[in-house]
Amino acid sequence: MRFGFMEGDAIVHGDRVVFDPQSPKKPVSFKENGSTAKSLAVVLNAQEVRTLGKDQDELQAVRNVQQSEDASVVLVKSGPHGCRIYVGDTFRGTVPPYRTDRVYKIGSGDIFSAAFAYHWAEKGMAPDLAADAASRCVARYCNSRRPTVLLDDETSTLEPVAIKDEKAKVYIAGPFFTMAELWLVEQACRALDSLGVSFFSPYHEAGLLRDHTDDQAQQKEIERVVEADIKGLSECKAVFAILDGCDPGTIFEIGWAVRHNIPVVALSQNPKPADQTMVRGSRNCSISDDFASAIYRVAWEAWSR
Repeated sequence: MRFGFMEGDAIVHGDRVVFDPQSPKKPVSFKENGSTAKSLAVVLNAQEVRTLGKDQDELQAVRNVQQSEDASVVLVKSGPHGCRIYVGDTFRGTVPPYRTDRVYKIGSGDIFSAAFAYHWAEKGMAPDLAADAASRCVARYCNSRRPTVLLDDETSTLEPVAIKDEKAKVYIAGPFFTMAELWLVEQACRALDSLGVSFFSPYHEAGLLRDHTDDQAQQKEIERVVEADIKGLSECKAVFAILDGCDPGTIFEIGWAVRHNIPVVALSQNPKPADQTMVRGSRNCSISDDFASAIYRVAWEAWSR
């Protein structure tokens, strides 16, 4: 197996070779340095395949990579969407991600490529089965940080994420009245956007309350914000809730979501057990103390409904 290096390069020759360039901005060609393989599998993410294949259409980009690299297999990793498999010039299907309580991303790509190399190149599995084994190994690693390419009882019981609607939206519930609070809301927006998740952010969609000296005008302003937020909630399939601080508006939004059977994933990094009672005891609610884990889980909740 050949990984892309920051410090240099590696020339490899083999019967079955897996190549993971690991360079989204400028992935290099496998053949460029003289490497050879009788059967080559190239592992790329969605950005890398378009860059290396010089086409924005994924299938055409994959075909370009297969032709330029003499690759028999191309795998396109797509984060929470799973991994798409191309054999020859044919799309073979998508291997799902597997649901975990925690998501630790650092090194997960390395685990995927190494596990695929073991099961496809060493064990002789078909590409789709080897990719599925790799996805299971990644899930176990993300959940426990135990790096291994071997399947076991834990990987056999993992639950695949059944993606039904990739256009489903996530509602971001959380206070945004201080710089720190707004920063966390902005991070949630960026993280969801980077995963291809549509979202509704009350701060960006409805904005802050505008002050009016007239009581009647002020009441109308309050009703405008509340109406916009409730409409946003009703259009979303899951809620990402920032629970720390127990902001009253956020608690109200969680309750509204629970009442309407919308799943809630709450981020709580400074927990007070008494503050979490109602959330922990409510159906379709879960709490995470890790930002990345909460973001992935809420994306899966939205897409699988």
